[in-house]
Amino acid sequence: MGNIKLLTPQVYNKIAAGEVIERPCGAVKELVENSIDAGATRIAIEAVGGGFQLISVTDNGCGIREDDIDLAFVKHATSKLSSEQQLNAIDTLGFRGEALSSIAAVARVTLTTRTRTSDAGLCVTLEEGKIADKKYVSANVGTKIEVRDLFYNMPARKKFFKSDAHESAEISKFVSKLILTNPTLDITYSLDGTTVYANKGEGLQEAVFNILGNECLRNCIKIDFARDGMRILGYICSPEYTKANRNYQTLSVNNRYVQDAGVSAAIMQAYKPYLMTRKFPVYVLDLYVDCDRVDVNVHPKKSEVRFADSRAVCAAFYTCVKDALQKFTKERVERTFLGEPDETETQTEKRFTQQDFLDYFNKKAQEGTLDVMNSGQAEAVRAMEKSTDEADEERNIRELGSYLEKELSVKKARQNLGLDSEPTLRSASVVLEAQPAPFVAPPPTVYPQAKLLGVAFDTYLIVQIEDRIIFIDQHAAHERILFDKFMAEKTHDMQTVIPYVFHVTDEEALFLEENKENILAAGIELGNFGPNSYRINAVSTLLTDLKMEEFVRYMLSSIDEFKLDDRNLFAERLAKKACKAAVKAGYSLNKYEIDYIVTEVLENRVLQCPHGRPVTVVFTKTQIEKMFKRIV
Repeated sequence: MGNIKLLTPQVYNKIAAGEVIERPCGAVKELVENSIDAGATRIAIEAVGGGFQLISVTDNGCGIREDDIDLAFVKHATSKLSSEQQLNAIDTLGFRGEALSSIAAVARVTLTTRTRTSDAGLCVTLEEGKIADKKYVSANVGTKIEVRDLFYNMPARKKFFKSDAHESAEISKFVSKLILTNPTLDITYSLDGTTVYANKGEGLQEAVFNILGNECLRNCIKIDFARDGMRILGYICSPEYTKANRNYQTLSVNNRYVQDAGVSAAIMQAYKPYLMTRKFPVYVLDLYVDCDRVDVNVHPKKSEVRFADSRAVCAAFYTCVKDALQKFTKERVERTFLGEPDETETQTEKRFTQQDFLDYFNKKAQEGTLDVMNSGQAEAVRAMEKSTDEADEERNIRELGSYLEKELSVKKARQNLGLDSEPTLRSASVVLEAQPAPFVAPPPTVYPQAKLLGVAFDTYLIVQIEDRIIFIDQHAAHERILFDKFMAEKTHDMQTVIPYVFHVTDEEALFLEENKENILAAGIELGNFGPNSYRINAVSTLLTDLKMEEFVRYMLSSIDEFKLDDRNLFAERLAKKACKAAVKAGYSLNKYEIDYIVTEVLENRVLQCPHGRPVTVVFTKTQIEKMFKRIV
């Protein structure tokens, strides 16, 4: 008799279950994905004892027909695929037909389901993967699956799991990603009898608030980017709101949560000029792309995908994040150096008087250009003409305020009323005595209203512009000034060095060949030196202190990036060079040096040093007055 034997269904189902249902979180994932594929808009998830005691998923989807129940728990039986051709464009979260059979093989399962055309629900109990009992019950349309005693018949497997608390945390993490990637679904999640998440499905803003918190939401930058048949939607967070790891990064493709090293590297590359070292951005982004341009059948847990054109995808993410950060930074610069209206000023600006409205409406009526008002608005105008009571005035203004502001901003509305003129800036120039110093003479400042108040601790320059006090870190500011000058070099004076030879793999060789021009543009002359071997013959004079082995290792570490950016390639090296050359904290500057740094910061609107530290900190007059309780 031969040694090769055919495994029984009981054995190979348990083997498959170990791959498909790796841990309790995997069972939750498979069941929830079935609910979404069934068209559910409301899903309730419950876990007890780390998911080992109980996992329950209830949905309001289409339900399972009675004549499909038996096949539902058979391996490779599915309603989501009917032909081989559909594998080329999968548009469902599940498709392999393995989940229910795998779960039923290692747990005690109870399924209650009802379709919209059924008069009653059907409750099915399974033991060891086989149906043990069927009965009709009262049930809502949809499906409820209860999984108890997970891995009860695989004690050897169960002992390798960590604590229940750890498994509970994994389930909670999955549900948080589920809510962020499916923000229009009503999802409730309870753990050991306590509600953890209750998302009503009102959109991504609500989902971010519920999962990541209000502080994160306040730092969000909206993304809506379309190119080449791809659309990227979601939020990225400002560079000031970062985390110490990548756990707060959520990427999905067609609402499927995935992990992709290339996309992650592209986003990180876009953030690189803004982040401090060992800090990671926070984002929630969803890519919508035709199903035939992405292969989801490449990983046992379906947590990775393969794109038909991965470089185009990475380039799209890089571009949309880079553009959003540049726009955000520009707006932040304007807020810092040009200021925003005080809260009290804004409230004053919005306050119209009754006479303002009456003059406006009378003028429009005489010109014959008054839009048709509803009866309530017309009555309010008549009431204004007779009113002398302050409370009545407030009510009438509220009644007509929306009429004026439907098409006009407050500022435009006030200008329309003839109440506004262009704001004028108070003039207070910086007067500094020039002294000999190794700094280039600054051009006339574009901020003649700036007023130098002094220097604190020989480190922080204090400048007043209008109603704002700006503290400038002299070291961080000078470091950024020098760094920008290094990075602005359009050409490199090359210097021959002792050739440095290094060897690479086939993949690394292809990467270097594709990026030779970028490497040269960055100031490194790279030449071939035999099969899979290269040598560095010359470097920019800016980089003469370069440690070749360290640089090559750093350059090849960028192999996952969709392209090698010559401007970023040596940013870290030039940042260190600028840091060493910049004036230090505690160094007493003369007035000429102070004027140079202040002028450069104001004219170039510098906000961050090359390592991501802030250059400026701003306090408004309103903030200071609140500190002193002059404003409550």
